[in-house]
Amino acid sequence: MTDQRLDLLTDWLEFFFADENFVITSASDDASFRRYFRIERDNASFIAMDAPPEKENCEPFIRLAKHLAAGDVHAPKIIEANLEQGFLLLEDLGNQTFLNAQQKNFTIQHYKNAIDVLINIQALETTSANIPAYDSALLNAEMQLLIDWYLPTLSAECHAQLQTIFTLLSNNALSTEQVFVHRDYHARNLMLLEKDELGVIDFQDAVIGSNTYDLASLLKDAYFEIKPAQMQALLAYFYQQADIKVDITEFEKQFNLMGLQRHLKILGIFKRLSIRDGKHQYLNDIPLVKKYALQMANKYPEFSLLKQIL
Repeated sequence: MTDQRLDLLTDWLEFFFADENFVITSASDDASFRRYFRIERDNASFIAMDAPPEKENCEPFIRLAKHLAAGDVHAPKIIEANLEQGFLLLEDLGNQTFLNAQQKNFTIQHYKNAIDVLINIQALETTSANIPAYDSALLNAEMQLLIDWYLPTLSAECHAQLQTIFTLLSNNALSTEQVFVHRDYHARNLMLLEKDELGVIDFQDAVIGSNTYDLASLLKDAYFEIKPAQMQALLAYFYQQADIKVDITEFEKQFNLMGLQRHLKILGIFKRLSIRDGKHQYLNDIPLVKKYALQMANKYPEFSLLKQIL
């Protein structure tokens, strides 16, 4: 079967390099319509992003990559762009993801490094970056994915109960310090570079939102579970390094509720990826995400109804 997008990408690269002296191999897909290819040429390596313009907009990626780099965050450099066709040529940050490294050998120092980078990201100024707010409309629209895709046959009573829960979670997110939020800051989107430096990718959906969101993404990762004691130690590390002003017990609840909002959304997204997009591999990650959600339903009485609903 002909891959028309790959043919177009190849033609674009031939024009950019002014020859055909390169090799294209698949680097990765992700949970969107984007695809990534590794381009090898003359002992150099690049990443090409294929983002169909009718489905994906490359402009935020370019704008935010420059903003992050200006703040001393290692985002991939933009080498060339074709927004009309939806192609970007990027710096290659290698193939050692944070996830692969932790699966081979869990290292808490890597997580502390990731938290240090996160604190740097949260300190970035945001007024010049044209970043949308993670407002109640967006927070609730995301949680609605749980109903639309994961629980499509809900009773009216359960639907009403979930709306009450959604309001609690949205209010929690909006009551915390509002900062630059990567929005997918987890082990698959961090690259382990030389000397344990971290590269950051997949930041195009950034928003201004809770200072607990990216931390919950990292420590309650949908793809990799860390032990409770490790999570507590890292939560305390962030609390100290970021100089959080609220009480640690209150901050931990903010963190837990922000994680719950994210996990309810992810349950809907993973089911949608299977049903709508044929990406059935994400079904394998649902049990861990559901486990996180049920832990919070057991911990906080105001969310106990989630045990029955889920």
